[in-house]
Amino acid sequence: MTAEAPAPDAVTVEDLTVRFPVRSGVLRRVVGTVRAVDGVSFTVPARGIVSLVGESGSGKTTTGRALVGLSPIASGRVRVHGADLDELRRDKTLPRLAQIVYQDPYASLNPRMTVRAMIGEVVGVHRTVPPEAVAGRVAELLGQVGLRPELADRYPHELSGGQRQRAAIARALAVEPRFIVCDEIVSALDVSVQGQIVNLLQDLRRDQDVSFLFISHDMSVVRHISDRVVVMYGGLIMESAPSEELFAAPRHPYTHALLAAVPVPDPRSPGLRGGVRTRAEPPDPASLPAGCRFQRSCPFATAICREGDPPPRLPAGAPGHTVACHHADTPAVREALSPERTTAP
Repeated sequence: MTAEAPAPDAVTVEDLTVRFPVRSGVLRRVVGTVRAVDGVSFTVPARGIVSLVGESGSGKTTTGRALVGLSPIASGRVRVHGADLDELRRDKTLPRLAQIVYQDPYASLNPRMTVRAMIGEVVGVHRTVPPEAVAGRVAELLGQVGLRPELADRYPHELSGGQRQRAAIARALAVEPRFIVCDEIVSALDVSVQGQIVNLLQDLRRDQDVSFLFISHDMSVVRHISDRVVVMYGGLIMESAPSEELFAAPRHPYTHALLAAVPVPDPRSPGLRGGVRTRAEPPDPASLPAGCRFQRSCPFATAICREGDPPPRLPAGAPGHTVACHHADTPAVREALSPERTTAP
């Protein structure tokens, strides 16, 4: 009996670069370039949930938009379920494979259409079922996201925030995608509702064969939902690791700073204490410093950090864990970031 071949990755990103022109003056001449994403590589496995985290301006949302064809790609390669992104855009099949759900569902839903009409329109346009089966498919989608049937005839303003987000997810599922980008979709919701949406995504990836790129700045939610976490700063990936490993032993000073900033309700509970504190604002993407992007904020920066970007590498004793830091394996950094030093008793 032959073993089954592993499922191909849902999304493969290789050296992705996204740039935007900076214009000025009455004639709107180009006077510079914003390097929003500057050579990013990662994969989202089939039925996986990969979280992309970082401060505002780190490039995480631009990366997510690029994966569904909404941000122009300057260079690099993106493959969605084995097909090249450019080819999918040319033959207009990308929406059937990849969708995006935004942070503010009210802004992305048509206020003049009921939930039933919005979802039915998508099902009808993409012809995922025969015309006579559209109503049944809409009811099925509402059930998949946990919306009661009577909510189908309500308008977006008649729904709660969590219900609107469920409606937006149902509309994304209407085209039967294999990959969905979730851009801060729980950041505006109450904590209890956040948990419900996170559990919904877990159910969908198991039952509907959907993979997710989960973009967030809430590390508590990220820890609960992610298989793998990718940390971005200044348009680059600083660290990437399986979720449990990254939260237990961050190797990059920036990752440690993000985790140390998470409030811990019980001071006796384990959590990162003290540790790394950032010393400066993130760099301007239109005027990036030479060398490591994090050097101005890093307490461990030395002359080598000003000479060039540290390449991603595998730290000692951590397979599948990559970190872009010149000093990640030096004794001073390892001691400062060690769980024994930073975890409360």
